[in-house]
Amino acid sequence: FLLFASEIRSILAAGIVKKELDRSALPDYCSFQSFVFPSSPIAGIKQLEAGSYITVKEGQLEMSSYWELGKGETDINLKDPAAVKKNIRELLTRSIAQRLISDVPVGAFLSGGIDSSAVVALMSSVSSVQVSTFNISFKEEEFDESKFAELVAKKYHTNHNSIRYSQHVLLDELENALHAIDSPSADGINTYVVSKAIKASGITVALSGVGGDELFAGYPFFKSYLDMQKFRNVYDATGFLRKAVSSFLIKSSSPRHQRVAALMGASKMGIESMYPEFRRILTPANIKKLTHMNWDGESNLGQTLNRKKDMLRDLPLLSQVSAAEYLGYTQNTLLKDTDQMSMAVSLEVREPFFDHELVEFVLQVPDEIKNPIYPKSLLVESLKPMLPDEIVFRKKQGFLFPWKIWMKNDIKMFCEKLIHKMAERDFINGAELKRYWNRFLQGDPKVNWTELWLFIVLEYWMEENSVN
Repeated sequence: FLLFASEIRSILAAGIVKKELDRSALPDYCSFQSFVFPSSPIAGIKQLEAGSYITVKEGQLEMSSYWELGKGETDINLKDPAAVKKNIRELLTRSIAQRLISDVPVGAFLSGGIDSSAVVALMSSVSSVQVSTFNISFKEEEFDESKFAELVAKKYHTNHNSIRYSQHVLLDELENALHAIDSPSADGINTYVVSKAIKASGITVALSGVGGDELFAGYPFFKSYLDMQKFRNVYDATGFLRKAVSSFLIKSSSPRHQRVAALMGASKMGIESMYPEFRRILTPANIKKLTHMNWDGESNLGQTLNRKKDMLRDLPLLSQVSAAEYLGYTQNTLLKDTDQMSMAVSLEVREPFFDHELVEFVLQVPDEIKNPIYPKSLLVESLKPMLPDEIVFRKKQGFLFPWKIWMKNDIKMFCEKLIHKMAERDFINGAELKRYWNRFLQGDPKVNWTELWLFIVLEYWMEENSVN
């Protein structure tokens, strides 16, 4: 048989594939918060890589790529900052205009950050009708960005909708969101909640600012990688010393020390070695402690990056990180979660920052122009003066829910029940997982809520889909 579908559940519904967890893929899930191409959570079901297609003829299967990273060409002078910024503005404006083509009204997510604000600003400049914007607000001030969203909405005279959420509303939606997950992921529930709120207002198509961080060096590890490369010669010349320090730090109970140990122990300072450590959730040491899996530390993500390392190394340093993001977090988590969570409520989300022509161009931009002197400075200056300083120079929050607070309070019983059920699985070190959960409840700063949420989501998904 050849079975193919856009969702795992469709394949399982055929009754031909056994509902068995692919344990060999679990270390990637624990490391990177989702199941990484080409594996899936079910043994025998594989994921097709983004930008690829399969041809089947006379029993032979062949996979080909129709688009690859790092293949862009341009006539623009990449050493001229003004020309680069002008072209970025034109490409992003065109990307947004294309994504406004619709038979129904198009809305926009507006968190109040740089990316969503940039999308709304350009939407307002090319749209023939008033733009409708949507923001989720919280009573917990450290997570609430509504005042920044309102500032942008006022500047561009949008039809703004601020939707206030509390723990109680989230709890009502939590199981609906988890039910929508086709492949376990520690991310995405926030997208479900805001998508449902937008859909309830009558909007069926919305633009999102997702992808701006990946393209314009919006995460701290972009700068970290750039800074690390200044010491590349020293790094390569001190292999013995580094490995000695690494073997000492790896024994530490601190996840931070374990991550430093992994970076110091890498044979080379290439992006294929560095990127997985930037994105890692559970360290290899903690995976071995919390599970009974016999794992050698090799990952699907690492194999993909190694296979494409020549392409990656041909790019400017900051673009190497962007390309690794596309091969890693973007393909395996960000876009997949955005799609399945929004379509679960019949909302179509369009992402202008992932326009292939825009991506191809920005990946060629040299580091001295792309270097984020302040947050995403190349994007901001390309759109000047469209983004208010209050948006550009505020502390980055990201679109996050206050999970670490809720997991200890309103949804504690829900989480604890699933943690205890997961602890009974034969591939889990149940006693250690329960201890880890208790350390989190007691406020141990070495235990991050995301590390436990991985197990909560996986257990819910296994029960929901009757997976052995």
